[in-house]
Amino acid sequence: MTLMNLKLKPEIKVGIFAAAAIAIVIFATVRVGDQSVVSGGGYDLFAVFSNVAGLYPKASVEVAGVDVGVVKEIGLKEGKAEVKMAIKKKIKLPENSVAFLKTRGFLGEAYVEIIPGDPSLPVLKDGDFFLRTDSGGDVTSMVNQFNAVAGDVKDITGTIKEWVDEEQGGAVADTVNNFNDFVRVLREVSLRNEQNLDRIMQNMADLTHELKGMVANSRGNIEISSDRIASISQKIDEGRGTIGKLVNDPETVNKLNESLDNLTEALGGYKQMELGLGFHTEYLRATGDFKNYFDASFGITPDEALLVSLVSDTEPPLKRENRTTDITVGGVTTSVQTETIALQRNKLLFSAQMAKKFYNFTIRGGLIESTGGLGLDFSQGPLGVQFSAFDFQTKFNSKPHLKAMGTLALTDNLYVTGGADDFINPRQPVDFFFGGGFRLVDDQIKSLLGLSSLKR
Repeated sequence: MTLMNLKLKPEIKVGIFAAAAIAIVIFATVRVGDQSVVSGGGYDLFAVFSNVAGLYPKASVEVAGVDVGVVKEIGLKEGKAEVKMAIKKKIKLPENSVAFLKTRGFLGEAYVEIIPGDPSLPVLKDGDFFLRTDSGGDVTSMVNQFNAVAGDVKDITGTIKEWVDEEQGGAVADTVNNFNDFVRVLREVSLRNEQNLDRIMQNMADLTHELKGMVANSRGNIEISSDRIASISQKIDEGRGTIGKLVNDPETVNKLNESLDNLTEALGGYKQMELGLGFHTEYLRATGDFKNYFDASFGITPDEALLVSLVSDTEPPLKRENRTTDITVGGVTTSVQTETIALQRNKLLFSAQMAKKFYNFTIRGGLIESTGGLGLDFSQGPLGVQFSAFDFQTKFNSKPHLKAMGTLALTDNLYVTGGADDFINPRQPVDFFFGGGFRLVDDQIKSLLGLSSLKR
């Protein structure tokens, strides 16, 4: 009998099939286990946490919710947990990045979240440690803190209850008894003075009746007074008497207006002060945002003026701050200095400058975009050039904020502008811009506000 003709029993066939399935699973497991935990290769980074409860190897490492690696090993080093992470080769993390231990939901799986630092700093290399870590996402510590707070609340509640029961029970009862006594006394007073209350109500009724009679008797006098007022008004309207002539005589009105003009000229300055209002917007090519300016000028003298502006900046400069953190590992304390960067969008800035004109040049100085600064302007016909320098801080390798722009007048009110902003800042590229705006001065503003009839 040959092997081909051998008939296998069903039990033997099932056993062979099960053995083959187990062999395939073992082979696949070994092959997967031999593969790298990060596809495409990568590098290893280390982080030291005070507590990594709930974190296990193969847990994900994320940046802004995107997987960038996995946890390879978790060990113990000098009383703290040392976590070894495999990071994808293409992910570059600045040296001041922070590693956080977090959980998904209140009882979810633990993972490592990385907050990247300043991109201008050097990046972490294979085998480097994160200088800053935080175990704030530890669920066990959160539960322990919650239990401690609940215990404190329970103790305070029990203390208040004992105090009310032991010390204040009599006081509460006394308060209720005093209130009952007050109500009883008030009722007795009302009963004893019932007749007096009736007498008072009767007197009020009599007084109302007498007032009604007085009004009825005085109706004739009121009508006479109304007729007299009507007669006086008629005489004034017809120009009779001193008051009538004063109201109706055009010469009197002209003299009064002339006196008001003299008073304005003596006080003043309305005709001498030139008022200007304007608005222009700049499109920042680097960020794709708009920067808006609301301008007002007050001409004190022909060559001196006060310039005021409100600036709406959707991309203000970064606010930087140095912080020093002490990290203790194995009894050795190391001070680590980090730089914090904050960005405030849609920031409203303020400018207030005094300006002095010399021929075609204007020198100005004061507040420029909420910081001290100076400026120099030149104008010739429809063309104008402006240069401003402000924010002269030198920390964090910062440079003064310089801005140069040119303007071209299309009409008496409309103009276009263009230039470069913050062009010596080493932390960002030159911000070229272009835009346009309008400007109204003196008589145009008066006409807009309905003041054109004022005598000049």
